[in-house]
Amino acid sequence: MNKQIALIDDSSPFCLLVRQIFEHRYDIDTFSTANDFLVLISRITHYDLILLDINLPGMNGLEALTKLKSTPETAAIPILLLTGDARRDTVVRGIKLGAHDYMSKPIDPLLLEERVIELLGDTL
Repeated sequence: MNKQIALIDDSSPFCLLVRQIFEHRYDIDTFSTANDFLVLISRITHYDLILLDINLPGMNGLEALTKLKSTPETAAIPILLLTGDARRDTVVRGIKLGAHDYMSKPIDPLLLEERVIELLGDTL
């Protein structure tokens, strides 16, 4: 069975790009808001990795990250933050809140693939 990745990002073109990068390797579910994603904690627990945009409508990615890391059922799931805001303080805050890694947008597809494979403990 393929590993499961959740992508929370409000950009449809970006979600399409990520799906294309991983379509033959992983199952990807996309959510356009953190609120949509966080509705059912029981659904979240089956994900092997969460790709989380920081700049989201409604609840932002850092707030969602805080919720995920403070919930025992989801605390162990690795989270890769995605951001168009590469200011050092935003990134540092995300890492301190429990993100495993981050990438600045626009992303390099090969680098994203490499980071995801590494976070999932897979081999190329």
